[in-house]
This record gives sequence, C-alpha cells and structure tokens, in this order.
Amino acid sequence: MKQKFQQFGKAMLVPISLIALSGLCLGLGGALTSKLTMTSLGVDWSWYSTSIIFAFFSVFKGLGNVVIGNLGILYAIGCAFSLAKKEKGWAAFSAAVGYFAMMNTQEVLLGIAGFNADNTTVQALVSAGLTTLEASKQAGLYTTSLGFFTYGTGVFGGIAIGCIVAWITSKFYNQKLPVALSFFAGSRTVPIISLVAGGLLGIIFYYVWPTIGGLFVNIAAFVYQSGYVGTFVYRFSEECLVPFGMHPLISTPMRWTELGGSAIIDGTRVVGNSAIQLAQLASNQSDKLLVRAFMAGMGVIDYAIFPAVACAMYVCAKKENKKKVAGLLIPTIISTVFFGVTEPILFTFLFIAPWLYFLVYAPLAGLAEVLCEWMGVSVFQGNIKDLIPFLLRPEKLNLWPYLIILPVFFVITFFLFTFLIKKFKIMTPGREEEANSDDIHLLSKAEYNAKMAMKASDSDDIKLAKGIIAALGGAENIEDLDNCISRLRVVVRDKGKMAPDDLFKKELKAMGVIHMGDKAVQIIYGPAVGGIAADVRELIGE
Repeated sequence: MKQKFQQFGKAMLVPISLIALSGLCLGLGGALTSKLTMTSLGVDWSWYSTSIIFAFFSVFKGLGNVVIGNLGILYAIGCAFSLAKKEKGWAAFSAAVGYFAMMNTQEVLLGIAGFNADNTTVQALVSAGLTTLEASKQAGLYTTSLGFFTYGTGVFGGIAIGCIVAWITSKFYNQKLPVALSFFAGSRTVPIISLVAGGLLGIIFYYVWPTIGGLFVNIAAFVYQSGYVGTFVYRFSEECLVPFGMHPLISTPMRWTELGGSAIIDGTRVVGNSAIQLAQLASNQSDKLLVRAFMAGMGVIDYAIFPAVACAMYVCAKKENKKKVAGLLIPTIISTVFFGVTEPILFTFLFIAPWLYFLVYAPLAGLAEVLCEWMGVSVFQGNIKDLIPFLLRPEKLNLWPYLIILPVFFVITFFLFTFLIKKFKIMTPGREEEANSDDIHLLSKAEYNAKMAMKASDSDDIKLAKGIIAALGGAENIEDLDNCISRLRVVVRDKGKMAPDDLFKKELKAMGVIHMGDKAVQIIYGPAVGGIAADVRELIGE
C-alpha cells in the first residue's frame, strides 16, 4: 500500500513542476501589464498599452495562464505518464484522448438536459429564482474548459483519467488481436480503450458530480468554518506526511480544487488557494493575496524554524567538530531559505530522533500557520525563489507581521531544540561518538559492488550513479526508478539484495533513506536529485 502511495505521490508532482514557472510568468506579465504598476513607475499608459513591450508581456502572462487554466488535462497526462510502467508515450497520448472524451460526453449530456454556459451563470440562476448563495453553489458546478462546457471536475477528473489510462496501458500495451485487426494491436489498443473509458467516465461524472461537487463545497466550508483549529490540523498533517512523500495528497486538493475555497477574480471563478493567489497576482486589481492559503506558515518554517534547528545543532556539536558541522549546515540552510528544499535539514534530525520531528517540529509548524493567519500574512509559498514574482507586485503582499513572527519562532525553536538535544543526548551532527561498533561488519554483495563502483576511473557523477545501482542490488533488481524534487523514488524487486541504509548515507552522498513497504524506497539527495536520477536511468537503459 505504501508503495502505491509513493507512486501516486510522485505522479502528483509531475504537473506541479510547471507551477513555479507559471508563477514567474504571471508575476512578470501581471506586473508589466498592470496600469496601476506602470503608471506608478511614471510610464505613459496611453503609449505603453499599445506598444510591442506591452504585447510581449501580455503573451508572457498568458503563458502562466496556460498552466493554471488547464490543470485538469495536465494532471491527466502527467499521472498517466508517471504511473505507467510501459509505453509511457502512448499512455500520455491516450490520457489526452480519454480526457477529451470525458469532457465531450459531459457537454453532450448537459446540453440534452438543457444546461449551457449562458443559463448556468450566477446572474442567470438568480433570475431563475435562486438565492445568491444557492446560485453561487450551483454555478460553481460548471465550467468551460478547452472549448467544452462541462462540470468542473478539474484536477480530480484529470487524476481519475490519468490513473485509469495508466492501468489500461499496463493491461493492454501488448494486446494480441486477430491478423485482420493486427494494425490496432499492441500499444495502439491503449488509446482506443481510453477513448471508450473516457466516455464512460464522462457518463459517470454526469450523474455523480453534482453530489461530489456539492461535497467539495461543503468540505471547503467545513475547513473554513473550523477556523484556526482547521488551520493547525492542515499544517500539522501535511508536515507529518512529508517524511513519507505523501504530502501532495493533502496539499494538491487544497491548492487546486474546491477544497481550497473559491473566489471571483476579474469576473472569473477560480478554485483552490494557490490558483486564487496566482489569479490575484495576474489581476490588475490591487487586492491583497488570499490570507488563508496555508502558505505563510511555510515561510516561518523556511525562514525561522529550520535555520533555528541548524543553529541549535551547531551549538550542541563538539568543539572540535563545529567547523565541519558549519560546512554541512550552511549550504543546507541556504537551499532551504532560497529554494524551499527542506529535506536536508529535516531528515538530519528526523532519522536520529523521530519524536523530535513529530512531537516538537510538526506542532510548531502548525502553530506558526495559525499565528500567520491571525496576523493576516499575505504571501505565496515560503522561499525566496517563489516569492520573487510577487515582489514585483508589493501592493498584494502583507509581510510586515513576519517582523514579529520570524524572530519569535526562531528564538523559541532554537532554545527548545538546544535544550532537548542536550537533555536527551540526541546524536545530531558533530555529537557522534568517535567509534561506532555498528560500522564493523562483513560486506554484502551490494555493498562490495557499490564500493568498487566508487573506486572506478569514471567521472564523479558516473561513479555515484553506478554506486547507487550496485547498492540497489544491480540494474536487474530495479523495477521502477524516478524522482521528485529532492528524492530518488525506487521500486526494487527484492529489498534483500539492497545494501544497508548507512552505505547510501556514508558512501553515496544520500541524506537519508525511507522504506515504503516491501519494495518501495526513497533516497534523499536534495536539489541534485534530477541529475543523479538522469545518470542512473541512462546507465540502466531507461
């Protein structure tokens, strides 16, 4: 089960890889096509609004909307591609086919029932006798996307199609047919079945989505009505899922579906807290970003809590080890603050003292999210890289409360971790004993092969990739290999053939190893994982 969750979590991250770029496009494009921004800079708007510069940045802004406005089909293609173990190209193509079939089927059925884009607006429904609240809920069920008038299944519809097509691909990619039909055999069978499956899913959604969509509205209402308790539970739960790589399962629906709320931005209904914030960024209106977007707490984590944990580790290290510990922690904190890569510092104390993570850090993160909401922090994400586009629209941000919140959480975290590390003799970096009897043991075959690979005459990158393959039990033991932002995600055929976790950390530059059931394993490498994964895939012939 954990293995399947790992693969599903990995699939969730595929479309998200475009979100940062879309934010940059929306930030630059929104700022440089805003009359308010440009006139405040002394630019003559009558000239500028007809210039080629304005046209260029309008296109640039539109590139960001391509991602945000089409998350459904992006998730369909991304999930199918990521989850399919064979014929990934056919899976991605078939997902697009299935998604179009689903959308078209819903449009046809809705048309037969008398619904269209004109008579399902809030204004039209109010004219028909509904209250404004009921009209808003009813109108929220529908959308027009990719030219289809349909139910707003969005990300959920895309995920459903992607998962179904991935399953179809695994079952029928090598399908045999009679000679007369041999042209349609093999991988060509997949899009044909996906077309039918998309139509069937469209029929199912036609009948069940009013109930499901209504449920989303009610769940979102519950989250918002639960106030600060809901805010704490959300942040606490997400942080508890991070070590297992399952946090996209809770963050993705909140960011891109009804669960994250809805708002009317420039006359368009937008759902999901991240989608709302990006739409607000692109808007010419000067309204502040959505406060209850569960983003501000991430800033406290990256700018205060983790730097304080690092300082506590440094202070608690033995005197003779402080220089080495500083060399380890400084680049780690830089990657956290600037790029939001938290795994290096997170796993540094998670593996040593899990209780410190779940009973101290996670509750602190939850409290930080609550305090930020209470003080009205408006911000996007929690690192400098993702904040840059929003700094171009400073009127939309409210960062002043950080001047109080960040120092407070830094001090609390620093003294709390310092006390606990010393009190319970936690072996954080620089506090380890000089000798460790656990390091004395006979080498397994995987360990031997990994060590030999690291001694080869190849480049350092190839040595590392070969060492990883050997430590995983060889290429023949690797069933599936991919990566997310910071982790190498692997499914092996036999875990008994793998080298011990210590070898990955001591010899193969890993920050940690997480086992996800009988076959799945995640190896933490931080920001460099993309290049490492590419080298490994090339060597094993993928």
